[in-house]
Amino acid sequence: MGVGFTATDSVPNTAARRVCLTGATGYVGGRLGARLLDAGFQVCCISRSARKLQSRHWAQSPHVEIVEADLSDADAIAPKLAGCEAAYYLVHSMEAVGADYARRDREIAIAFARACAQAGVGRIIYLGGLGETGDVLSEHLASRREVEGCLAASGVPVTVLRAAMIVGSGSASYEILRYLTERLPVMITPRWVKTQCQPIAIRDVLRYLVQCLNVPETIGQTLDIGGPEIVTYKQLINLMAKTQSLRRRIIVPVPLLTPRLSSLWIHLVTPLSYRVARPLADGRGIAWFAAMEGTQN
Repeated sequence: MGVGFTATDSVPNTAARRVCLTGATGYVGGRLGARLLDAGFQVCCISRSARKLQSRHWAQSPHVEIVEADLSDADAIAPKLAGCEAAYYLVHSMEAVGADYARRDREIAIAFARACAQAGVGRIIYLGGLGETGDVLSEHLASRREVEGCLAASGVPVTVLRAAMIVGSGSASYEILRYLTERLPVMITPRWVKTQCQPIAIRDVLRYLVQCLNVPETIGQTLDIGGPEIVTYKQLINLMAKTQSLRRRIIVPVPLLTPRLSSLWIHLVTPLSYRVARPLADGRGIAWFAAMEGTQN
């Protein structure tokens, strides 16, 4: 990454340091909360559902403050952000709801960034999606990039970590690939199975998210994070088949599957609903969806 991260980086004593965590009920946020506590931070979690967050074992720590609030209400959450040196923004829409999802994400990001500015938060840390740039961006990945700009517009420095496929038990990307591999020895797929990606393990994502707090050079930077290998989704499916002692899968990509048909296909094969599968099938497919392991606040 070129900013001082190493596999052996240690985290100094941070007992007096306070950070804000949003999206704590999501896949990444739910694991990040525990890592921040292990590193010695005081954690202020802002969530629409305090009850849902309290089911996390680490949320019972005396070093955790749970604030039930709507992130779109900047004036309400700004006082809760006071004293935070950083705020993690891990909130995004997981379902396709027409044009409204992008507008809603934009409004929440603007409000949250304004609250951070009012409270004097040192920086915002955002986990975005890694993908192509320019006109080839899918609608959802373009929205993620727009959120980056909305967060930065407040004047608060933003650290953006862009990840593609996040690999870990329970992650959306991992479970989708597992279902496809186990259930379909022969599959006719959308063209995105030929798309290259750079998978990264969830443990490495969490390490980067925590350690960037102790690397000042990351402030205001956009950093692409990924594992050591670049592979296609077709290769990943066959790698998973091999690890499960299954025969090599026969995969036939076709250009005729529209995003709507692709999402219906994913819904039939996996437990995902059509509304959640739709962004997966939109343009860059899993490359966008896998990076968005989070929650609607």
